[in-house]
Amino acid sequence: MKKASVSFGLLEFVFLATLSLTQIANAQVPEKSYARFDFLPGDKVLFEDDFLDESVDEIPSHWVVSGKIEIVKINNELTMGLLDGTPTAYPRLKNDLSPQRFTVEFDYLYRHNTKTWKQAVADGNTGGNRLEIQFANNDDYYNRELQDNVLGDFYNNTLIIGAEGIVQFANAKGSYTSGKKIEDLGDTYEDLCDKWVHVSIAVTEKSLKVYLNSERVLNAQITKGRALGFQLSANTSSYEMASQVFIKNVRVAEGGADPYKTLSADGRFIARGINFDVAKATLKPESMGTFNTISAMMKEHTDLKLEIGGHTDASGDDAGNLKLSQERADAVKNKLVSLGVDASRLSTKGYGETQPIGDNNTFEGKAENRRVEFVKM
Repeated sequence: MKKASVSFGLLEFVFLATLSLTQIANAQVPEKSYARFDFLPGDKVLFEDDFLDESVDEIPSHWVVSGKIEIVKINNELTMGLLDGTPTAYPRLKNDLSPQRFTVEFDYLYRHNTKTWKQAVADGNTGGNRLEIQFANNDDYYNRELQDNVLGDFYNNTLIIGAEGIVQFANAKGSYTSGKKIEDLGDTYEDLCDKWVHVSIAVTEKSLKVYLNSERVLNAQITKGRALGFQLSANTSSYEMASQVFIKNVRVAEGGADPYKTLSADGRFIARGINFDVAKATLKPESMGTFNTISAMMKEHTDLKLEIGGHTDASGDDAGNLKLSQERADAVKNKLVSLGVDASRLSTKGYGETQPIGDNNTFEGKAENRRVEFVKM
């Protein structure tokens, strides 16, 4: 197809795209905005992908894709790009998504091909600005035997997340309101513009809740049926005046047990909501949902004392993993102390890769092994 002429040359196009990516990667949502975040992820990891084992321009190996979907590097970070047409992708889950209670988390980024998203909004050419989530892969979704009897509300209803922060499922609709609006750009928020946006989804027998960054934007009622999967799709284009969507840090987890009940029954609790930057002990801001819950629990149960254990998978060398796990355990303790928990009630230990709970030779097992674990003392 012949492309429309543009007023800048190829070199300027490349420069603008690179500049846009640099601005995106350096923009972070501040941790303080998560001060009241209350999302808790499921405690058993079913699927997790940070794309670290992928190669640029290749199809992501842990996904089933349709359309143009490739690994793209954005400021030295590997991401999954939904690049052209109406591409779809769903994870290669080891088992079917069967629990009625589960959570999904990922980061997304809308990016215009030739300019920043802010400028594209100002110019009025942000086509393809919605991400759609179908709770079954296409084979199951169009299977008539499953539609009414199994999928129920999850058939004919997809979760839609718009670039402007409008979220919709069935008849329920909500809008992001926490951030600061960009002057003269209507309902365009700084937190959602040229920045990675963290999505947290919690599905139960009765509801579907969606958070954008720290704000709960949607609470939709589920009257019947259950989800069978998790499939992403978007209306994107490689055309010079259109947009694309990028995805990173994907996790699907089952359940969502109460930490105190789990500690009382099992003597330990795996905090799947505490996450770090890759190969660092730097806490991600969305970890605040779990920190808020743990700190409130410690203040309510004043006799409770905990060991914070840091654990890694077997990637990398033993000494490095041991050091990193200790640094991460210490970072968790420091955060809890900053939230008012007495330091004398907390101890830390880095275990590195020495206490696996999953098979380090499998993709799923490695995800299980990367964890922060609280043990009752």
